[in-house]
Amino acid sequence: MKSLCKIVYTSTAAALFERQELLNLLEESVQRNTSAGITGLLLYKEGSFMQVLEGEERAVKELFSKICRDSRYRNVVTLIQETIAQCEFNGSAMAFYDRKTAEKPPGCSDFLNTPLNGDAYSKDASKAKRLLSLFKKNIR
Repeated sequence: MKSLCKIVYTSTAAALFERQELLNLLEESVQRNTSAGITGLLLYKEGSFMQVLEGEERAVKELFSKICRDSRYRNVVTLIQETIAQCEFNGSAMAFYDRKTAEKPPGCSDFLNTPLNGDAYSKDASKAKRLLSLFKKNIR
């Protein structure tokens, strides 16, 4: 059995992403991460990113290394890097707050569009969910 890991990090966009650039990033990420067996969630708001990457350790670390070298991102800071027993962010790749449309692209999460309550604040919520919720709270 291969070892699973999770990396949570923040970064800053070198330049603000336009809506279409975010949609392109979402499409590319869903395709690439699905084929690599990587799950997670990428949050974006006004130039700030927070991302959870989880999956087979080698694949996650290779992707994270690539992200660290990508000129579109600056100030990459690792918040969590740990071994995990199972992935918890299946089914979505990215969340971004979009007031212009209610249409949700494939792979897009409603995480940033939901109220600031629920199990993400419970005592047994994972460290990653608590960090994502803090990001969400501080960008509103």
